[in-house]
Amino acid sequence: MTSDTCNPMDELPEALLEDAAIWQARLREAAPGSAGERRLRADFSQWLLSDARHRQAFAEMEALWGALQVPVEQTIAESAVPEQLAKRRFRRAARNLATAACLVLAVFAILGWQQDWVTQWQSDYITAVGEEAIIDMDDGSSITLNTDSALVMEYDARERRVRLLKGEAWFDVASTDKRPFIVSTRAGVVRVTGTRFNLRLAADAAIVSLDEGRVELRLPGTSDDAPVVLEPGQQAALAADHISAPASFDRTSVAAWLRGQLVFYNTPLAEVVSTLNRHRQGRILITSQELNSLKVSGIFSTDDPDAALEVIASTLPIQRIRLTDYLVLLR
Repeated sequence: MTSDTCNPMDELPEALLEDAAIWQARLREAAPGSAGERRLRADFSQWLLSDARHRQAFAEMEALWGALQVPVEQTIAESAVPEQLAKRRFRRAARNLATAACLVLAVFAILGWQQDWVTQWQSDYITAVGEEAIIDMDDGSSITLNTDSALVMEYDARERRVRLLKGEAWFDVASTDKRPFIVSTRAGVVRVTGTRFNLRLAADAAIVSLDEGRVELRLPGTSDDAPVVLEPGQQAALAADHISAPASFDRTSVAAWLRGQLVFYNTPLAEVVSTLNRHRQGRILITSQELNSLKVSGIFSTDDPDAALEVIASTLPIQRIRLTDYLVLLR
């Protein structure tokens, strides 16, 4: 896609369109029903009502997103209009499609750069997309960081504390050191002595999957007398205001990334795409919410997420559109 294709629309300032595109991207990425989404929508409503041009800019971006969802050829075929008018509509729709693609790609690049800059500044250990790292600690514990993950170490004489800032990690905690081992996240705290477990951050939640030992889960700011306890083979999610009930989980699937695999069994497409996005440069976007709940099953390699995407697109009733190497649309 050439740079002259990405011209902003004339009716509104480019800065307003970029703001609208950022709001649209944030709203589409937010976990439905989460506390974060409720706060986000409240902030969005204030922004929308603060200026009539904000509403116009957001409507423009919604219309452009609609162009990504409906093939241009279909639109022309269904329109009973003269040939010349149809051609003009085709060219305008194509320009709008290119503009929307450029804005969406720019928005995610900006948001990703800002987040990574802050995370890199805070982190002691960080992995790039497609990279893993093993951290061997002096106490005999080891931590394996999955792709696109970041960790802060806060060991002291009283406790062994780490903070997972983003991504996913596998913890193998040594029991010979009697200091408590505490993993904190924005969603809550995991406390152990000696154990093996997986911790994955997703939207506003932290998903804890216990393989061996025992862990205690607490929400931020709660007392120490009422933790949720997990036994081996149990999983729970820490969210902003609650902890889910412990439930069994598929150990083979959860730990598959340690073997270089992605294992999905009746997994919603939205979750699969989120996982693939963590293993590849750029962004895969689902342009229709109706596709989010489509189920995916299969075993794929973490080294080739695009091959996984090709298989998924060939087996599900979806269309894959590669606008650039860094932006792929599913519709």
